[in-house]
Amino acid sequence: MSAARISSFLVKVASRCNLDCDYCYVYHHADQSWRSMPRLLAEEHRHAFAQRLAEYARSADLRHIAVILHGGEPLLAGSEYIVEFVRLVRAAAPAIDIDFGMQTNGLLLTDAILDRMEAEGIAVSLSIDGPREVQDLHRTTRKGRSSFDRVEAALQRLKRRPSIFAGVIAVIDASVPPRTLLEYFAAHGVPKVDFLLPDSHHDRPPPGRDADSGLYERWMTEAFDVWLDHFPGLRVRTFEALLDVAAGLPSGTDAFGFGDVSLLSVETDGSWHDLDVFKVAGDGATRLIGSVLDTPIEQVASSTAIAAHRRLLTKSGLSERCRACDVVDVCGGGSVPHRFGGGTYDNPTVYCREMKAIVAHVRRRLGESLEPASSLADEFPAFDLDAFEVAETSAAIMSELHAEAIDEDAAGLVKALELAGPLATDQPNAKAVRALARRAGTVAWQRAMRSSRAGRTVHDVDGKPILVDGDYLTSVRSACFENELEIGLNDEWLRKPFGQGIEFEPEDVTAVGRTLVAEALAIVDAWRPALAAELRTICSAVQFVRDPSAHPDKIVSFSDNSVPGAMFVSVTIGSGMIDPYDLADSLVHEYRHQKLYLFERRHPTTQPGALVVSPWREDLRPASGLLHAIFVFVELRRFWEYVRDHGPIRLNNRAVAQLEDTERNLAQAFETLRGSELTKAGRALAELLESRKRRLPLAA
Repeated sequence: MSAARISSFLVKVASRCNLDCDYCYVYHHADQSWRSMPRLLAEEHRHAFAQRLAEYARSADLRHIAVILHGGEPLLAGSEYIVEFVRLVRAAAPAIDIDFGMQTNGLLLTDAILDRMEAEGIAVSLSIDGPREVQDLHRTTRKGRSSFDRVEAALQRLKRRPSIFAGVIAVIDASVPPRTLLEYFAAHGVPKVDFLLPDSHHDRPPPGRDADSGLYERWMTEAFDVWLDHFPGLRVRTFEALLDVAAGLPSGTDAFGFGDVSLLSVETDGSWHDLDVFKVAGDGATRLIGSVLDTPIEQVASSTAIAAHRRLLTKSGLSERCRACDVVDVCGGGSVPHRFGGGTYDNPTVYCREMKAIVAHVRRRLGESLEPASSLADEFPAFDLDAFEVAETSAAIMSELHAEAIDEDAAGLVKALELAGPLATDQPNAKAVRALARRAGTVAWQRAMRSSRAGRTVHDVDGKPILVDGDYLTSVRSACFENELEIGLNDEWLRKPFGQGIEFEPEDVTAVGRTLVAEALAIVDAWRPALAAELRTICSAVQFVRDPSAHPDKIVSFSDNSVPGAMFVSVTIGSGMIDPYDLADSLVHEYRHQKLYLFERRHPTTQPGALVVSPWREDLRPASGLLHAIFVFVELRRFWEYVRDHGPIRLNNRAVAQLEDTERNLAQAFETLRGSELTKAGRALAELLESRKRRLPLAA
């Protein structure tokens, strides 16, 4: 097994705390090593960590890293200490984008400290369990006094700093009605809430459950219902993760679903540790090899302890009972520390019954909320799949699918215009509506407008709220050219849904990029005129992007069905511009995603189910993602055959290598897809793609 790829670091800058929360895994569970830890992370350890981080980022080609400042209570180290540490780490790795965050109980948080945090771009997450009667159940001082007034004062201060307020963490007390918590956090408009189950395991069961076996099961299902029905605009990470995994998507939390180890911890003595909450399992349960002074991160990431942890996050690493469970693909065995018992993790989570209940409940609620499926939802397409797959024979089919999509998006646009207020008095005519509805940015805007007016907060991929106003169409109507690609247009609704994770190229690069797109499209025209024509028909925009987390020599491209018709591609590589043939590859790649998106609007291809391994990705993917990849690379195989046989000599070896990789990856992907849950249409399409010969079947 290759080394884990570490992208997050939890750094204990202080080992003591100024509260005495009775459920805390650091001070009130099995591992009591905090007693012998230095109170603060020493200067030599801070410098060593900064150097280790910089070395690892270079060797692992990391461009984006998260560092969480933790404790105890990190502010016991002082805000100046924290700011100096942040500057030290950034100075050691100036080419790396480092997100700094701090988890605090808020007692020491002042406006002056927040000024420093804001100036340094340090995100702040607050630990608070709820209103006074909830907070004071468990989060008291060492003398048993209330912490509420000072913590809520911190909450009020953070609300005035939306640029750095990351959200709150609250530990559940199942005796508290869920509505009490949801009303409190919604009233304060917190950006995100993470509800945590009390850290427990089989040797230390959840508090209160011995007297009431259904306590947590009732709490979780009631909380989900209250949230979904009354507070859907409040971001609750736990419930959003449940919805994601129930729909077959990655969960974004270690409480549900499978994943990989991506975080290391550092204690105040500089020693390397695993996930901090493993402390519930026993003394020394988190300890890894070495320290920041003597052991590189890559060596820690390759250690046997990390390998053992990684195995616990795979299906083969679960207990036999879990592997046979019908919700394992959602639950993923639950949080690893919660599986501990009898000296082993070879158990279901101690919250197994609760997990089964909430998964079944979420699935039921999802089924109730979805619109009735079309009669075509799990039927074979009425058109010839063989003709659909090849551009030379798919013109009539694609014209019909594209027209259906525009009809649907035009109806949505009319509704959004009605909801937008003043713009409703300036309704475009039917032709103009259809031209606007073809635009990817307009589709993203009208969907967001309808969600916003329905009371749902619209967020970017980073979780930050997006303002949805009615001025957007005024700015783009003059730039709307029917049936032409909008290349590099500064369109806010093609950009802001993607937050800070994607950078969009400035105008000087965009100007060169437009010329490169023309060259790339000319290559596609020379190869397959019908494909180039279909691309221009179903795609409406090209945006030039850079992924700051990727190696600068990596070519990046992506599509997202929230902005149908938009192709996001990189035009730079290293310090120069991309080769036109590589850009042609990216354009064909994203066009094929758009073609399959149109197919799936009428005919879903996969059933919600387990995540699968994709040979093109490091992370697990839903089966739909794997089918999309196959659909793309069947076409790209044809493109690189053309480049090999008719392209410039300089690309011959590259084309041969590309074809070898594609053949190998397709063979693996088809084998995986054969065991995936597909609809009738999806299965028929997969079988067609697998049966294709190497040479393109052209129409006569």
